[in-house]
Amino acid sequence: MILRHSLLYLPAQVIGPAVQLIAMIAWTHLVDEHAVGVITLVTAMHELLQVVFLAWWSQYALRFFSRHRESDDPGRFYRTENAILLLSIAAQSLIAVGILLWIVAPGAGTPLIAATVVYVITRALSLYVSERARTSQQIGIYSVQQIVGPAAGFVLGWIMVKTIAPAPEYPLLGYAIAQAFAVLVVLPRLAWGRHILPVDRETIRQALHYGIPLVIGGGLSWIGLNGPRFIVNDLLGVAAAGVFAIGYGLGQRASAMAAMLVTVASYPIAVKSMEEKGSSAAMRQLADNGALLLAVLAPATLGVFLLRHEIVTTLIAEPFRAGTLAVLPLSVLAGGIRSVRAHFGDQVFLLHNRTRLHVVVSGTDAAATLMFGLALTYYWGLVGAAIASIVAATMAAVVSIGLGLKLFRLQIPVLHSIRIALACAAMGLLLTRLPAATTTLWLLLHIAAGVAAYCAALALAYSPWLVQRMRRRASIAPAE
Repeated sequence: MILRHSLLYLPAQVIGPAVQLIAMIAWTHLVDEHAVGVITLVTAMHELLQVVFLAWWSQYALRFFSRHRESDDPGRFYRTENAILLLSIAAQSLIAVGILLWIVAPGAGTPLIAATVVYVITRALSLYVSERARTSQQIGIYSVQQIVGPAAGFVLGWIMVKTIAPAPEYPLLGYAIAQAFAVLVVLPRLAWGRHILPVDRETIRQALHYGIPLVIGGGLSWIGLNGPRFIVNDLLGVAAAGVFAIGYGLGQRASAMAAMLVTVASYPIAVKSMEEKGSSAAMRQLADNGALLLAVLAPATLGVFLLRHEIVTTLIAEPFRAGTLAVLPLSVLAGGIRSVRAHFGDQVFLLHNRTRLHVVVSGTDAAATLMFGLALTYYWGLVGAAIASIVAATMAAVVSIGLGLKLFRLQIPVLHSIRIALACAAMGLLLTRLPAATTTLWLLLHIAAGVAAYCAALALAYSPWLVQRMRRRASIAPAE
């Protein structure tokens, strides 16, 4: 079931993140370091606002929407949902302007302020629609949000940068227009209410009880993920933050893209196991999810490390190359560790409604990020900020998985991990024997060769299981 759902979600998990990676590379050729810094800090700022003002409700909806939908009065949920969305968007917009003028771009003009506001509004709606679509397995709606916003937004921003000016407001405006279109086009297919009042106080109470620890934990996680960006901005300036953002962002997005290939489909299956069969079944399902997660994260991390020189020299503009080359391999490792923690270790807390434990884990991440980030960035610059991210991610992952093992009998997929490690070794052996890629085409061929070697080695490692499964199907077929 995991593989089937993962394949259905695959276009959204490949195209959208791939376009975001392409856009990050393209902006290095289209705008200067200052503009890249503003764009990335605005997007990071909105991630925090989304966590604080809407993620608590999104997580509640993702976990419990099916109960409301099947209740006698689902309209209570829809009215409450609309009221929360309206208040959240208003709060996010106002605070976004304050952060923009205070931290990101003091003295920003009206065009940048307006672009930031419409970006925040449309991004918040698009992200929420994506989560609501996941609750009902509406893969088409989810895919539209994941693909149209990044892809069409990048194209529109590119056009405006080339025809008007290479200023940060135009990429933001391009994304805002595309996100608004993506939301409007799916509304007829999405179950939603047309009224706001009366809201259901009991639903809000339940959502706050479930979600407030996630807000605190999410805010702390945001510090762990995005704190290095703002530390670099504060200590080294917005231009340095722009250079850092490319290597750091590429590494984090590469890991997130690999993880989302499987996690979007796998978590709802774990929830279903928990609801229908109980904790033991959910832990077995989570172990399978973790193995599949590691199967995509491990080769992605190793591949970026081995091909880092080719990736940077082939794709990144000259002013950003030195910083990106130093930061990228460290960032992808930190991103991989965070993805394992978020989509394996932390999910046990969500399944058991013990969201306060998420605060402990995220607090570890945030405290380590600030402590090591400030110290290492001060002494070692961009590289120090990236190293601090690895240290913080590792400490938080150890706490998360340790709590899962002790309190909930979390199962570690050891045998799967050994097979994956052997397949990664085969891939690494091939990539180290290839000559350096000097063009984009050769880089793509090297990536394809690495993927082929990994898949072949993994298939060989799992060959006994595959043969057994094929024989079982063959024995069932005549009876059918």
